[in-house]
Amino acid sequence: MPLISVNEQGHSLFYEDSGVPLGTEESYTTLIVIHGASFHGGVFRRLLPLAPLHAVRLVLVNRRDYPGSSPYTDTDLAQINGNDAAAHENFQRARGVELATFVRCFVEREKVPQASPDGKSGGVSLTGWSSGNFYTLPLLAYADSIPAETREAIAPFLRSLIIFDPPRSLLGFSVLEHGFDMLHDALLTPAERAERFAQSFSIWVGTYYTHPDLASRDVSGLQLIPAEGLRTATTLAMSADDMREVRWTAALESSEVAVRPILPATYAEQVRRALVDDRLAAYWPRCGVDVVWCENTVWVVIDTVWRLEKLRKTADDEGIKGRAFRSLMIPGANHFPHWDEPEATMKNFADVLGNDDKR
Repeated sequence: MPLISVNEQGHSLFYEDSGVPLGTEESYTTLIVIHGASFHGGVFRRLLPLAPLHAVRLVLVNRRDYPGSSPYTDTDLAQINGNDAAAHENFQRARGVELATFVRCFVEREKVPQASPDGKSGGVSLTGWSSGNFYTLPLLAYADSIPAETREAIAPFLRSLIIFDPPRSLLGFSVLEHGFDMLHDALLTPAERAERFAQSFSIWVGTYYTHPDLASRDVSGLQLIPAEGLRTATTLAMSADDMREVRWTAALESSEVAVRPILPATYAEQVRRALVDDRLAAYWPRCGVDVVWCENTVWVVIDTVWRLEKLRKTADDEGIKGRAFRSLMIPGANHFPHWDEPEATMKNFADVLGNDDKR
């Protein structure tokens, strides 16, 4: 079982690796993917045999509390089971250090090629899918807290951070503002929220939504409630065996639901620091941010993308450079293009990685 230890306590992250693409040993790009809530790295497994065809080495990491990786300790969880803003920030900061440590250990162990001078080959790009973005953004947001030796070790490799179909809570906003949510009902206990999540969340995120007016850039132009769509919801089309192979509901009550009450201001500040902070952008200055989102995904993702774009525009107006930023849509896709359309999705990722010089 491939594992990398990510902290002094010996906690490890499990990963799956597509391996070095033949014929590109000196120039392939490593794409490290961090999964979302409930669905672990296995939901991206259909991409593993396709990645080498695009000179990409795909690494699927299971977050802590998921199969193969170390669970969170009581001390870890105590940081987020309260209203202490400093404790919440410390929890997020630790995740950034763990991810940086993983990247360093992987590139050193596997002798990964460094990023090319033009940023079009080699190196490492990180992708957070859905709630996985809670665990990738801290790498940039708390770059100043990562040990200097680790920070410098990964500098020749780090090319980009891909924010893939992010949730609205990433910015510190509750979905309940518009009346439909899976995890933020304060009247429910964590166990009750986890049960609701297990019963309903998969359909909510797996539906193909037909948004009536994307051009409006307003929630009123989005489909909020699941309904029969362009095709069967991904999660309804999955077999029971499929679900057993890609979903891990035990993490819901243990940590996923617990993370949601982190103070909204903590998340909002984390995004600002990661994207539009000139001081922090001086660390790994070649590492830009790509927001990749799906046309028929759940409404909270699209609203989040609009808000990220607005954050970037406001920064531009204020003369803040921050990190290079792009927003890219995958046409006709829902929240699970890597499962339903693996070939097209892998090509899309390869195109994003191959166009870093066109920001």
